[in-house]
Amino acid sequence: MKNLLRIATGVTAAGAAAVLTATSASAASSPTYTKSTTGAKASCSFVSWGTLVHDDHLQITCTLSDTKADGDSVYVEWWGDGYAHRLLYNRGGNGSAKKVSEARSNPDGSYQYAHFRVCRDINWWPDNCSASKKWTI
Repeated sequence: MKNLLRIATGVTAAGAAAVLTATSASAASSPTYTKSTTGAKASCSFVSWGTLVHDDHLQITCTLSDTKADGDSVYVEWWGDGYAHRLLYNRGGNGSAKKVSEARSNPDGSYQYAHFRVCRDINWWPDNCSASKKWTI
């Protein structure tokens, strides 16, 4: 009977360890979303994963394109759950495309949403930006 109890306890502990390991290593990814405005286009996807809490890390990867070739830089603005907005630039101009990527961690817990929009950086005038895209994590 004691041997059966030891085996059952060992199997339960191994099963719990496997679940905890799988949960901490799991990741969620989004499909690629595209937003555009006059002179700029961004095709972006997000990946989230947890190390301490589920989805406490978030990464954006975008292909950022200058579609007007007018000398103005283009950028993607992104943010998640009330954290500061971040800008990733393609300063190449002249019809160029550039892959940009950045990751952030949320020390207070998990991310629930991610947002992005694409903008054309116009000197001495307000920037021209698309509507934002919200992704539920």
